[in-house]
Amino acid sequence: MFKPYEEDESVAFGDFDVNLPKSIVEELDQGWPGKFKTHIFDNIDEYKFADMYSEDEGRPCFPVKVITSLEVLKHLLDLSDKELLASFHCDIRFMKAVGLKRAGQLTLGMRTIYDFRENLVDYMAETGENPLDEIFNELLAEFLEVAELDTDIQRMDSTMVKANIKHLSRIQLMRKVFENFVRELSKSQKNKIHKNILQILDDSFSEYLNNHEKEDILNNLLGKLNSVKQIFKNDDSINDTRVYHHLCRVVEEQSVETSSQLKAKDDAEIESSSLQNPNDEDATFRKKGLKSHQGYSCNISETASPDNPVQMITDVSVEPNINSDVDFLNDRLEEINIKAPVDKLVVDGAYYGSDSVKSSLKTETEIIPTELTGRNPKYSTANFTLSDKQGIISCPMGQKPERDKYLESSDTYAAWFDKETCKDCEFRSKCPVSEQKKSMTVRFTQKRHDRDKLRAKLAGEEYQEIKNSRAAVEGTFSALKRAQGLDKFKVTGLLKAKCSSVYKMIGYNLKQLVRALKMKSKPGICT
Repeated sequence: MFKPYEEDESVAFGDFDVNLPKSIVEELDQGWPGKFKTHIFDNIDEYKFADMYSEDEGRPCFPVKVITSLEVLKHLLDLSDKELLASFHCDIRFMKAVGLKRAGQLTLGMRTIYDFRENLVDYMAETGENPLDEIFNELLAEFLEVAELDTDIQRMDSTMVKANIKHLSRIQLMRKVFENFVRELSKSQKNKIHKNILQILDDSFSEYLNNHEKEDILNNLLGKLNSVKQIFKNDDSINDTRVYHHLCRVVEEQSVETSSQLKAKDDAEIESSSLQNPNDEDATFRKKGLKSHQGYSCNISETASPDNPVQMITDVSVEPNINSDVDFLNDRLEEINIKAPVDKLVVDGAYYGSDSVKSSLKTETEIIPTELTGRNPKYSTANFTLSDKQGIISCPMGQKPERDKYLESSDTYAAWFDKETCKDCEFRSKCPVSEQKKSMTVRFTQKRHDRDKLRAKLAGEEYQEIKNSRAAVEGTFSALKRAQGLDKFKVTGLLKAKCSSVYKMIGYNLKQLVRALKMKSKPGICT
């Protein structure tokens, strides 16, 4: 049953403010515990979690403000659950941070933490809503106002985060999925499976692996798994279970159907979205450079104004690592503008494309890539003057073509110039025109023209400082990975990974807020 937290207003002999020296009390108030209490704990709206609980049945829930705050502290300091509970019960800094006045005022068990997490994930799966996102946005508004940060310029980047799973070969994956499936069967259900198929789980199967080629082994395993799939496809007590779904998924993703039987796909044919490990069905595979990754991509945007004393994360999004940077930008740009309006967003080249241009026009945000993907062209079309969707008005030197046209089917502009006009032109060595029998011709697409104009604009001095600011986001990710454990999620599943990332970003922003407030109290200090 949901019950909002009511702070204890009484004064008791065991209160910290009564028993501790004044200097220690001031240190708690002015340090991170006091700032956490004022800017996080006091601003958590518990009612956002109320729908997770029954209205009138069961015992009152453990204070949601407290347990949510503890989750932030866990990810801020990269603690284990055991360390978190010990700190909550024994460390006065933690007690101060979550609004407690004395030791023993509240006690918390491990099971309560687990239940809260499970209830939250179930609620997110059922409703598609995440109360933590709302909490993050409200705390962000508080942080930006207190630290007096400008959000007009922001930067965006993503990083790979490893899933909390063991790497499995294709053979290991099939055996693991089959082992999980058999473990869930009753004795009578298990008896439906032929003993030759069950031998997959025997130790003797290792000898078979050593004496046969990989392709034969994969074909054999897939054939047996498919047989099991067919045995239980009409068994309602089995075919709606998670383990049966994994079995079906592996058969479908790892094989192709020939005229006579299933055949294992070649390694290169396996989709990146295929099941990597049944312990985390959301994790995906991606190769970046020479490194292979199994897990997720974490995308953030953060303030980047040079006038800000510190920078803060304004948005976080986690998706399977096959999600592209362009998709992150398109999905998040509108939301970012709602909570932290941005005029200029600095990104790397992977974020820039026709779709991201459409998103930028919709939100009136200027996308500034530090570089564009692909090679720089030998010649630029940036200074040709066009009549939109009609033709070319003039060349970079102001010369009008003899004739021109626009090809709508390919979105291409073309023009023909007099040879004598181009013969002695000082721009000739940099011009994309080519010599034909009777004239000089030029032809280029609207996309090429737009990219050339963007390259020319970004090469200007006014954009250099803004472009250079993007590199600092790498330092943010480094800090999150070194100090807050973002290099690898300690949970499994996309929804849990999303929750973990939000807790980490709230914690990171608190550190930045504490730094900003220290600078205010000591104006001589600057970043």
